[in-house]
Amino acid sequence: MGVCINQKLGQYKKNVKATLDLAQRHAEQVKETKDIDLKIEVRRLSDFELLIDIKGCETLAFVFKSVKEIEERAKKEGFSYSYAVLTNDGAKKLDEGYKISDFPDNEKYYSADFTKTQYAGNILAHKLVADIIKVVALRCFYAEVSDEGNYYHTGELGDAIGAIRENGKMIDAIGAELSAKGFENIIKGGETKIGK
Repeated sequence: MGVCINQKLGQYKKNVKATLDLAQRHAEQVKETKDIDLKIEVRRLSDFELLIDIKGCETLAFVFKSVKEIEERAKKEGFSYSYAVLTNDGAKKLDEGYKISDFPDNEKYYSADFTKTQYAGNILAHKLVADIIKVVALRCFYAEVSDEGNYYHTGELGDAIGAIRENGKMIDAIGAELSAKGFENIIKGGETKIGK
């Protein structure tokens, strides 16, 4: 529970590396900026995988996989939320009638994930997550992004601050109800640092 930015992205295999290279460079440039107080760790696992950790946020992950890889994972492990949505609703329809064996570099790859920013210590973390997603999404042939803080679409940090503040109040209310029923070790919305 908490404010998240959700992303579903589609990119051609031949363009995934260059797209993630740009996102990686953007994150590295911000990391090198001295006047921004954000701890950032960038991990490039492969040409198709980029993970960015921003202090207080869940990992921002771009893990592009082919439709075939998504389907194999679904058969092996059962559907995960991220890939099930693409496989059931989008990926199969987008790839219908396409002879990938003739043009393997044009194979379509997909990535889907979410990043919670509710407990970041600085609103710039939410902004950075949204901005990095935008760097990738603008280069994809398919992009669906939803930001529960609305910054991604409005460009207004005040929208994100308000959403995080209100979400913190809701988490506190639910936590109080659970505490009253005897539950322990409850995360509290008041632990949200943004919007105080």
